[in-house]
Amino acid sequence: MDGIVLNGVTSIALAIAFSSGVAITMKVANAKNLRLGQFLAVNYLVCSLGLLGWGAWRTLGFNSPFIWSLGIFVGIMYVLCLWLFNRAIASGGLALSTTLMRLSAAIPTLGSLILFTEQTNSYQVLGIVLAFICLPLASKQPLRFDQAGREALKGMTWGLLLFAAYGMTDFAFKVQAELEPSADPNAFMATIFGTALLFTFPQLFKGVKPNRDCLFWGLVLGLANVLATYFWIITLAHMPGAVAFPTLGLGVIAVTTLASLLIWRERLRPANFTFLVLAGVAVFLINLG
Repeated sequence: MDGIVLNGVTSIALAIAFSSGVAITMKVANAKNLRLGQFLAVNYLVCSLGLLGWGAWRTLGFNSPFIWSLGIFVGIMYVLCLWLFNRAIASGGLALSTTLMRLSAAIPTLGSLILFTEQTNSYQVLGIVLAFICLPLASKQPLRFDQAGREALKGMTWGLLLFAAYGMTDFAFKVQAELEPSADPNAFMATIFGTALLFTFPQLFKGVKPNRDCLFWGLVLGLANVLATYFWIITLAHMPGAVAFPTLGLGVIAVTTLASLLIWRERLRPANFTFLVLAGVAVFLINLG
């Protein structure tokens, strides 16, 4: 039992570290104006080659139709989520975008409670409700019924889409852990990243060739991405979703918010700081389960 707990704690800590690395690397790419399609293609090429090098090909053929289907779905959603994350960073900054992405823990946690009958309590219900209530405070500009308010809502749309897409993607991992826990993690990830690579690889041959910055930061993102996913799968094997999802979210919010304020000096309005606090409270309340 102690070994399982230690394994779970270690895996969630590593998942937080590498997931924060993914977010920070996306911010670097956004700041450097890297060509997103090429940047993502390099990332997924690194992920796919790394997994094949680890021997994922040995068990890839043993994937069930369910794992193949789920892996293809998650691979498509990975590309969509990073595209939405890039747009959200451009309009709202790293701190707010990452918090919206991780606040989406309310979606898979709610799914875990409803579909997999994990125990719930009033704190978790309050946390989920608070997560949705505080969303309007994530806008960089006040949401009003005038032209400026409509423009603010337009910018906020990217964050809300990211919130929904990332929540759905995270819940897919819980579905895998519950319905087919014996699936090989490397083979499952190879399916995910292989699908994402098929969607982005043609971008390497469009326009100018990838420059050194694109290749380097794509490599960094690829390493962070595959390690974050690997340790996340291991975490879900040792922790209930109602604990694992909020813990990962709270950790990544803390790390990336500090990075955005200290490194990039992002400016937030008072309502945004209120959102960050309420989001942290919401994640904490959900975690009380």
